[in-house]
Amino acid sequence: MLKNVSAILSALFFMATVSQVWAVSGYVPGQTTEAYAYTHGEGVGKAVVKVLPDGSLDVEIDEAWLPYRLTLVNLESDEWSEANTASYVLRGKTYHVAKHIEYDGTVYVGTTVGESLTYVKAGDSGEPVGGKDLVLLIISNQESMAAYHENLRNGKLKVLTVFNGEAKPVTESAWGDVFKDTSPKYWATGQTWKGNINAIEQFIEQYGSAFPQSEITQAKEKDSDGLKKWSVVDVITGATNVDFKDYFGAVQLAIAQLKMR
Repeated sequence: MLKNVSAILSALFFMATVSQVWAVSGYVPGQTTEAYAYTHGEGVGKAVVKVLPDGSLDVEIDEAWLPYRLTLVNLESDEWSEANTASYVLRGKTYHVAKHIEYDGTVYVGTTVGESLTYVKAGDSGEPVGGKDLVLLIISNQESMAAYHENLRNGKLKVLTVFNGEAKPVTESAWGDVFKDTSPKYWATGQTWKGNINAIEQFIEQYGSAFPQSEITQAKEKDSDGLKKWSVVDVITGATNVDFKDYFGAVQLAIAQLKMR
């Protein structure tokens, strides 16, 4: 009985939210807001929400890889060796990155700690002088994450083959661009990264984002397509990415900034 009551309440909550969106949102047309979130354990997600002339929402999601995914190097090339690189292990695979990098005018040095990597501020001789890890600095708040996206676009993440040497801007990744939306080699088969993001965007454009995290769940069993899809209340979104809530949360933050009529 209690389970049935809970299901009815969830359905009523969903119907009320949907009716608000279908009635054309009460948001002031012409606005654009954005918000950021630490996503997938390796990136900074960005959600941009626009209110169209009829009051409906247009949602766009993108993600920038964090430095340790953008400063990858090939040890077989002439300019890289164990001497000027650091390494880390991710999902059982070892990756090598430039030991010295520059971000927004400050030089950082990479140090391997166990299987992890940390970039901290470099001293006068290129040695680590401590301070906060660069990733933690980047994801510390909305302003720092917004600055990271802007700095990447402006070529302010750079790699150095030698300390105090030429700093070369990072303009691409192993998957294409420094942003996932324009990286055709990233998750290019099956559901694809873009396919999942489209599903999230379309759901929010149709139904809004005013749902508690407890009502956002992923199927425990595969469906007839062999996929474990995410649902919001009782509506199947079509998305399967494990970090669904990361992106959904970023959009919620952006929508929360919109002004009402």
